[in-house]
Amino acid sequence: MFKLIAHVSGKVQMAGYRFRVVIIAKAFDLRGYIRNLPDGRVKIVAEGSKADLERFLAAIRIENTLIKVEDIKAEFFDAEGAYEDFFKVAGERETDARLDVAAEHLKELIAVVREGFKETNSSLSEISGKQDDLKEAVTEGFRETGSSLKEISGKQDLLIDRIDEARDEIVSEVQGLRSDLKGRTDERLQRIESDVTEIKAKIRP
Repeated sequence: MFKLIAHVSGKVQMAGYRFRVVIIAKAFDLRGYIRNLPDGRVKIVAEGSKADLERFLAAIRIENTLIKVEDIKAEFFDAEGAYEDFFKVAGERETDARLDVAAEHLKELIAVVREGFKETNSSLSEISGKQDDLKEAVTEGFRETGSSLKEISGKQDLLIDRIDEARDEIVSEVQGLRSDLKGRTDERLQRIESDVTEIKAKIRP
């Protein structure tokens, strides 16, 4: 077993850092304490296995919304077994555990809000991009539609002309058929009348 004495500098006082360190130390089943120093640093004394203490050192190098560890000076000694738990030492004018918890919740809230703004900005950027794409697509669509309408209009005029031509041809053909039919009909009628006249002449006494 070893004893770690570490001095942590940075933004580590009045930021909920000791509260976090206590949680981490308990997770590694370490014994010892953490306290603020008058010069703005934090002192940590922890006892445990060398491997756990090294992992603990890496874990307490915290940097987030409220906490920023800039440097850790650490020394290892033989363990004395003087501690039964890991705890925070608070001075007379220092905040108690409830305010540390409040600071931790505040940190989480700030992180969530910042993350939310990041996501919102990202979403707005995506929407803006999509809006630009949509605008471009609509503009291109109108261009293509305009071109298509012109093509359709031209084809429609051509189609109308062809329909008119076909109609004229049909009318002409129908008129021709009617003329032919009328001529043939008249011719047949004349033949029938002639035949009837002959029949009547033969029937008469």
